[in-house]
Amino acid sequence: MHGRLKVRTTAEQQELKRQERTQKLNKFQAGFNRASQKRLNKEYDKESLLITGQLLAANPDVSTLWNYRREIIQHLLDVKPKEEAQLLCSEEQEFLEACLRVNPKSYGVWHHRSWLLNKMPTPDWKTELQLCNKFLEYDERNFHCWDYRRFVVKQSGVSAEEELEFTSDKISSNFSNYSSWYYRSKLLPVVHPSPDGSGRAAEDVLLKEFQLVQNAFFTDPNDQSAWFYHRWLLGKGEQKLEVDCLYVSLDPPKIIVRLTKPVKVGSNGVALSVSVQGKQLSNVHWQNSASSSLYGSLWECSLQDHLVHGSDCQDIAVELNSSEHTQLVTCALGADQSEAKAVSSSSFCCSEMTAAKTETLTNELESCKQLEELEPNNKWALLTIVLLMRAIDPLRYQDDTSRYIEKLQDVDSVRRNYYRDLESKYKIENLLERRLHYENCVELNGIALTALYYMEYLATVSEVEVKLCIFDLLLLTS
Repeated sequence: MHGRLKVRTTAEQQELKRQERTQKLNKFQAGFNRASQKRLNKEYDKESLLITGQLLAANPDVSTLWNYRREIIQHLLDVKPKEEAQLLCSEEQEFLEACLRVNPKSYGVWHHRSWLLNKMPTPDWKTELQLCNKFLEYDERNFHCWDYRRFVVKQSGVSAEEELEFTSDKISSNFSNYSSWYYRSKLLPVVHPSPDGSGRAAEDVLLKEFQLVQNAFFTDPNDQSAWFYHRWLLGKGEQKLEVDCLYVSLDPPKIIVRLTKPVKVGSNGVALSVSVQGKQLSNVHWQNSASSSLYGSLWECSLQDHLVHGSDCQDIAVELNSSEHTQLVTCALGADQSEAKAVSSSSFCCSEMTAAKTETLTNELESCKQLEELEPNNKWALLTIVLLMRAIDPLRYQDDTSRYIEKLQDVDSVRRNYYRDLESKYKIENLLERRLHYENCVELNGIALTALYYMEYLATVSEVEVKLCIFDLLLLTS
């Protein structure tokens, strides 16, 4: 009909778009081939810079083109006087900012900008900081920009105090900013270090941070950023390297030493020496539970020529020497014994859990329970309650922990098996806390385990009875 605008059909539109994409792809491929040939010919001229610029402006995520462009710029910087080199870098900065508008999260662009600033005769770090501020206004969670900001801060000498204040502003404007929380966790121990030299932030500062993070998760309980930061605030106590158990066997003649944390014996200032009947043994070969000399907490050595069947009481001693301290553990193997062990008196869970004060943990537990009353099905609150209970007193809260984990399986059913495995882990931790692994026989039947944890702690047990529940099928394992 005359006078009416013809409306293209869907098929026609799709065909036109396909032709347009094909045309763009052919142009890009031709330009890429031209750039590749010039690179092969080692042509580092203005035309090469122009070609790569046109291609990267269309697609700033081609690493090959960025590599070639750096070769070009490096060549030009080597032959140009300082003033012209500065101008070249300034022009490149403008080009990179244009590329960032196409893709603000381009790995290639941010990496190239870092490289360029290191090559620039007189970099303007203040301008770079303003650039970071601008792109973080566009997207506060752009971790590429946050990484680049840390690079700029380090080069420009901006104080950690100023950066900490910057994270405060960002968090205040938007609690859901994982990058700000993460950066804050790196700055706090620098600005407010703990007097005990633990590498953590000072206790009074942490208490203020707890108030800040509580405001965040009471405002938006479903945002995970604040919950992760809260877990960082709770921390984890640094374990002291000690011998937890010395196990001596006559058949076969060997000793097993279990340490409180994984180390590499024979390096990093950690050494184990063995004495039998007061005589130190030489050329003792230690290997971990994987039969290697890499990191491990369970170490074994053969005493084939040093322990004798039917002999009188034999005294075995192991000395641990490390940068932390020296510890001597002794064990007596009686004439009628085929095995013997010496154990430490330390608490398993207390050495594993948080270094924050119990009072702080108790206050946090009460706060999370208050949130639970408001948000009874919030998985982050429920899981944090479980973690706090485990940190305060795992045995006292044993039943409560099981009840909360059961609720988590209903609330967060997608991760049901994760919570079942977590409960299995806690059940074995409770066994270790009760020091049952120091007995000759350990029974794990009837507690519905879905996984086995801390197997190194069962290595010195003569007999283990366990039923393992996998996908609701009970498998008897001996």
